[in-house]
Amino acid sequence: MLDFAFKNKHMIVVISLLLVLIGTITLIKTPVDILPTYKTPTVQVLTLYPGMPAEVMEKDITMRLERWMSQANGIVKQESKTMNGVSIVRTSFSEWTDPSEALAQISALAMSDLYFLPPGTLPSMIMPYDPTASTPLAFLAVSSEKLNEKELYDIAYFDLRAQLGSVKGIIVPAVYGGQLRRIFLYVDPDKLSAYNLTQTDVLNALHKNNTMIPTGDINIGGMNYSVNANGLLPKIEDFNTIVIKMNANGAPIFLKDVGYAKDSGAIQTNIVHIDGKRQVYVPIFKRPGANTIEAIEAVKAKLPEIKPKIDPSITMEVLMDQSSYVRHSIDGLVKEALIGLVLVSVALLLFLGSLRATFIVALSIPLSIMVALIGVYFTGNSINAMTLGGIALAIGLLVDDSIVVLENFDKHLRLGKKASQAAYDAAKEVALPVLVTTLTIIIVFFPIVFLTGIAKFLFTPLAIAVSLAMIGSRFFSMTLVPIMAAMLYSKQQGYEKPKGFLGAFDRGFHRLTQRYVSTVERVIQKRKTVLGISVLLFVLSLFGLQHIGKELFPQMDIGQISIDVRMETGTRIEKTEEKITQVEHFLKQELGSDAKVIISNIGVLNDWPAAYTTNSGTQDATIAIQLDDNRAVKTASYVSALRVKLKEKFPGVSFIFNTSGMVNSALNKGLPSPIDIKITGKDLYVAQEIAVKVRDIVQNTKGTQDVRINQRYDHPEIQVEIDRTKSAMLGTDAQNIVQNTVSAMTSSVSFKPSFWIDPKNGNHYFVGVTYPEVKLDDPQAVENIAISTGTSNAILLKNVAKTSITSVPNDISHLNIERVTDVYANVEGRDIASVAADIDKKLEALRATIPAGYRVEFKGEIQNMQESFNDLGIGLALAAILVYLIIVPLLRSFTLPLIIISVIPLGFTGVIVMLLLTDTYLNIQSVMGIIMMIGISVAYSNLLVDKMNTLLNEGKPLQEAILHGVGNRFRPIMMTAIVAILALMPMAIGYETGGEANIPLARAIIGGVGAATLLSLFVVPILFYLFNQKSAKQGNINETI
Repeated sequence: MLDFAFKNKHMIVVISLLLVLIGTITLIKTPVDILPTYKTPTVQVLTLYPGMPAEVMEKDITMRLERWMSQANGIVKQESKTMNGVSIVRTSFSEWTDPSEALAQISALAMSDLYFLPPGTLPSMIMPYDPTASTPLAFLAVSSEKLNEKELYDIAYFDLRAQLGSVKGIIVPAVYGGQLRRIFLYVDPDKLSAYNLTQTDVLNALHKNNTMIPTGDINIGGMNYSVNANGLLPKIEDFNTIVIKMNANGAPIFLKDVGYAKDSGAIQTNIVHIDGKRQVYVPIFKRPGANTIEAIEAVKAKLPEIKPKIDPSITMEVLMDQSSYVRHSIDGLVKEALIGLVLVSVALLLFLGSLRATFIVALSIPLSIMVALIGVYFTGNSINAMTLGGIALAIGLLVDDSIVVLENFDKHLRLGKKASQAAYDAAKEVALPVLVTTLTIIIVFFPIVFLTGIAKFLFTPLAIAVSLAMIGSRFFSMTLVPIMAAMLYSKQQGYEKPKGFLGAFDRGFHRLTQRYVSTVERVIQKRKTVLGISVLLFVLSLFGLQHIGKELFPQMDIGQISIDVRMETGTRIEKTEEKITQVEHFLKQELGSDAKVIISNIGVLNDWPAAYTTNSGTQDATIAIQLDDNRAVKTASYVSALRVKLKEKFPGVSFIFNTSGMVNSALNKGLPSPIDIKITGKDLYVAQEIAVKVRDIVQNTKGTQDVRINQRYDHPEIQVEIDRTKSAMLGTDAQNIVQNTVSAMTSSVSFKPSFWIDPKNGNHYFVGVTYPEVKLDDPQAVENIAISTGTSNAILLKNVAKTSITSVPNDISHLNIERVTDVYANVEGRDIASVAADIDKKLEALRATIPAGYRVEFKGEIQNMQESFNDLGIGLALAAILVYLIIVPLLRSFTLPLIIISVIPLGFTGVIVMLLLTDTYLNIQSVMGIIMMIGISVAYSNLLVDKMNTLLNEGKPLQEAILHGVGNRFRPIMMTAIVAILALMPMAIGYETGGEANIPLARAIIGGVGAATLLSLFVVPILFYLFNQKSAKQGNINETI
């Protein structure tokens, strides 16, 4: 490579310029996000059967679909949630499964199972699902001073979603808030009774008089005519003139005689407040691999185009914009990297003593980064916190190879060589140690190929970015750097000493080097003491490790608060809304101007929206708060205060807080809390009893907050027990009784819908028959519902059935087809791992007492953390082994690599001390920092051992080889270590938005590299002496212990 570069200097320069050009283009085209793209495909199947109870939905639909879809190839996990009228099944596949293949398999299986589902089941809706993107990118709020809730919902559902569908990178599957428009024929039960009619009579008349049947065309004479019969009624008021029956006198009984038609709405089960006002919003979700910032900017750009097409009176506003946090985080990482680059440049100038030398070395940084960016683009990754963090981490490493080359070039210049010869000789002399340095840093990332789950999801892009940058660094250090040195120093005659402050620094460092050499000489004499102290420090650090808290990922402050509010199961939505309004006022008082917007999503619509909310009924609400970016109070402080105050202000209401936002929600696969304890077993009520005991244990564990049982099995239900014998005797049957009852309570839309097309907008709306709601203001009123019979006389429901009020499951969850009940908890004031360990100890006694067939297990973040730590632990050991194995053939020795990797425990000591001093938790970021530290510290140790070994092989005595070697390598080792630490310093401080993610990683590397460098400067020479002592001549070193 070196010979080729010196023979083709112009080509090397052209290649460098091409890399800059291509890198700039790929930088523009690469998607930008906060986290890497999750490449494990998941498919979501939503199946609706309006009005069907959760337990019936579970047995007849959810379980059937689960078993049928489990035949797909490559499934790793299947989860489901069943609510009243809604079944949601999510099937996750292995990362090796093609997403299109996964979607095709599930679609085929789900549709083939439709025949076996209960009659009336709506065809399943099947879509890809990203568990790491369960938090919307933003909410598009829709409001108007002129339009009512039904009109707002129509605009959002029919028009706005269709217009936004063309925006690249987003999904808009649902609409929240507003009211579904329905045309209801409200019938008075007393008037029906007077005419001996029932709802079924009205329903039959509706379908006979409001129908659409294709009539085709007809040939008449020489013309072809299309035929159109007015089967559908054109106006809502026309429904009033539908003839229900003819009375005994032959006179028609019209609908208006027993009721009236009204442009109405479905029973409202979902209400949205935005800053206290009823509105509608559309959540905007990101497609996998899309650019978050570009997606939201495209939405904002589309809105002015959409508004004139829909309704000029509406106002559309993008709220809870996650792209703002992504932008600030990316900008913060870039800023930290630039500050690190400035610090690196200053350090280089001090050490190299020349602007020319600093320029040559610094030139390799942007060029190597371009190589990394090109690689990130062509491997299908995005620019995110992990890739940028990797590049920022690599800034200090990218100059290492160039520093070694240029430092050696400086030494050859001092020998009086010409610049071109000095550059060639210097690069050739250090080619092997530079290669070893690069390989040791890259090889530590190889274990990532064996990682699974979250760890692989996060660190694969980081490994790609750093590895490619290091490859670029190696290339430029052996090509462009020596070429530039030869060119820029071509007119210089011999070595020129730096002057002024740089000269003073150079002289001062020279004196420091001399003192270091003399110290090494004394240290070797007291080698047993020094080694003993080093071992003692390592052992003490192992004890210190027990006092470091553990978590999956650093907590990040995104400036948003989410509060899940729960009231008594079955509470009407009007009552829930009333309470939420009070809570909103209280929150505004407490947060003041720091609350930019408060959005409340109350209840749930049993349709697509049910798949994208934590609400399970009208008693639930979710309050989302966007805080001001310039607030003085941290989000966590607000949460701690509000948790106490809300509990005192609103007794009997449950408040569950979540501040994780899109980052931790992604890592936790959408789970609302870090601690998830699943109770698995067939009987829901036995599982509930166990869950209560688990909840009590968790509540009594220090550090837990917001402890609750997720599923509720106490939803009030009116059960109708039909007497089939009596029904038959009275001329009716179960089907007729159920249809009459359902029609009276919720409308006939759920089992026999008719529809009407609004001529103004062309949208179709369901038409149904029902009672006015005021007629059913008491549970006992259900018994007086009129039931049609085979005769002209109607009977009451109480004549053929008994009614009772009982409790049933509100929602039912499955994991891999098994029923599960979840106990969730948040953690405050302690690390998650310690809290989980305490809970697990207490659960041991409970596990011994639960019935056979039931299990109590940690899932969610705790499970992810344990799996990730296990994988990274194996990766840590594998990295050390691989580093040793890669050095052995390069140095052709089994002994020297052992000396080189001896710095690993020294670096580990530094990591533990740094984490303890900075009160930083051990998480997957800091563990990755330890793995990277292995490569970096070994690379520095290699420089030292290589030089000592070279001098020894040249025939120098052992003592002279050691002392000359450490003196020769002290400056480049200190320079590269200081540069690496300075590059990471801004990231380790983490003062920028979004910087929390990489703080543990940077601190681990700084602590490890700092300790490994300082200690190895003394320990490595001692070990080198001990390993070579037998072959050395006696008396070279004065051995006094």
